[in-house]
Amino acid sequence: MVLFFTFAIMPDKVSFSAVILASGKSSRMKTFKSELPFDDNQNFFQKITGEYLNSGCKDVIVVMSAESYASLKEKISIPERVKIVINKYPEKGRFYSLKTGISGTEDVDFCFVQNIDNPFIDSRLTSFLLKNSHKADYIIPSYEGKGGHPGLISRKIIEAVKKTRENYLNMKDFLNRFGKFYAEYDDERIRANINTVSDYFYYFEKNKLNL
Repeated sequence: MVLFFTFAIMPDKVSFSAVILASGKSSRMKTFKSELPFDDNQNFFQKITGEYLNSGCKDVIVVMSAESYASLKEKISIPERVKIVINKYPEKGRFYSLKTGISGTEDVDFCFVQNIDNPFIDSRLTSFLLKNSHKADYIIPSYEGKGGHPGLISRKIIEAVKKTRENYLNMKDFLNRFGKFYAEYDDERIRANINTVSDYFYYFEKNKLNL
């Protein structure tokens, strides 16, 4: 059931953070997704964090495994405004990864929840989601009726995640406890999940991977 809420805060006055989930093993891709080239000048990590830094995020937090972080920092310089949080137990699943990242957020009204395997975030999409932020506790962009990424969660959900002691929860089930709104968007790439080499080449035919 989709529930609707009205908040007194207007989108142009809210504060928000972004938590980027990037602690998976990337076993099917055979290389860390954070290092996949987005274009000739930047990888997925740089593209995603750069977009959120430019969007006005109060803080940008990337949840990584120790291995993926060690590999990444050998290749690029990580901006000071990007906080790296190490997930020591990635096997506990996405909710634990979200919980690990949320614990590092400052006091904000909303938080974007972004997967590293979808690098197609931009200012138009962040603005679109923030404009719909008053409609529910959990805003999901959708394309032709199917949900995509990233999600935007309210302070209510942020606080609930921080207070939850359980670690092995299913993230989708947890978020379904709250009111959600599907905001129809005009770019099918919000549905992307780049998990394999074939997925990558579907969106990046001109790029070459050394896999």
